[in-house]
Amino acid sequence: MYLAKNVGGWSTTRIGRFYNGRHHTTVLHAIEKIERLRQTDESLDALIEVISAELSPDMEGCFTKPFQPEWTTRLIDAVADRVLKKIRLLTTEDNLEGSLALEQIDRGLS
Repeated sequence: MYLAKNVGGWSTTRIGRFYNGRHHTTVLHAIEKIERLRQTDESLDALIEVISAELSPDMEGCFTKPFQPEWTTRLIDAVADRVLKKIRLLTTEDNLEGSLALEQIDRGLS
């Protein structure tokens, strides 16, 4: 819904009809939720930025061109940051060390 509105330029009514007759206020709520998440989740923000750029009508032929380096770097950095936070959380919650910690982390991330 967010991409249909911001990349496709669809109206909330049109988006609602596309999604099995949803009311336009439901569409607005979904779009606002993604906007709030983008402000707090860097990896989601970077992912949506990359997807938006790829789908943008201004980027004709974009599927044959590589991503712009700054977006790829931001996405990788955001994902790496999220993984490191998860590792820290798992190791500090359980006070695990060494190979036992790595086994626990593998189970938690998969």
